[in-house]
Amino acid sequence: MKGTMTRGDLTLNWTHHDSDLPDFCFHTIQQEDVSQVSDFLLKYFFPEEPLGQSLKLDPNEEVRPWLPKMLEHEIREGLSIVVRRRSASGEESTSEDVGEVVAVCLNDVERTVSDAEDVNIFSFVTRDSQPNMWKITRVLDELVAEADLFNCYQIEALVSCQMLCVDPRFGGRGLAQKLIRLTEDLTRTMDYSLIISEATSEFSARAFLKAGFHCQKTLPYDTFAFDDGEQPFRQLASTSVHKTARLMVKYIK
Repeated sequence: MKGTMTRGDLTLNWTHHDSDLPDFCFHTIQQEDVSQVSDFLLKYFFPEEPLGQSLKLDPNEEVRPWLPKMLEHEIREGLSIVVRRRSASGEESTSEDVGEVVAVCLNDVERTVSDAEDVNIFSFVTRDSQPNMWKITRVLDELVAEADLFNCYQIEALVSCQMLCVDPRFGGRGLAQKLIRLTEDLTRTMDYSLIISEATSEFSARAFLKAGFHCQKTLPYDTFAFDDGEQPFRQLASTSVHKTARLMVKYIK
């Protein structure tokens, strides 16, 4: 988004309360949320992500060092959402877990123009320091390679839903679908029109299909290989429901 306005100004201090989900409060991630959101993703997202599972990725070793830095960048974009518990009555409670993080939707903006402030997972992960995480980034990179989304949709920027995670204790309540819909609302507010997600699990792909996304490209795990012939995810494809990575796309204008 061009101009003098700071990227996240339009959504600064944005909050949402839903009558269908009275136990939860939604708000854009702020600086004070970084530590708790990082811990939440390290506990619930990375250990369950199928590519990481297949590689026996250690999130504390290969993710924790850079995750807070990436979150701080996402804050500036103003599109990432955290969900916290609240009392159904709205009254203050003495329960220790009121206010805890129960879901996160981490969104970034990708642009055609170069931006010195722009960072993403590829900015932090190296083959030597995070060898397993690096292998995962190669899948993500290959998935969008040659997609040419900017020219295809005649846009200069798009929103990328990078991580969508719900605490399993609160699954089945519609939080994932609500986060996708709220991401669409924020995307419109920021005057963007395309949302993508690189779905590496069967379950996340189903969530985006349910939300009206379509699959623009697939990358089968049983055939994905590096130049040296290594096929790191072949066993994953043969032993689980996760067979392919999908580039999910939704044009909202």
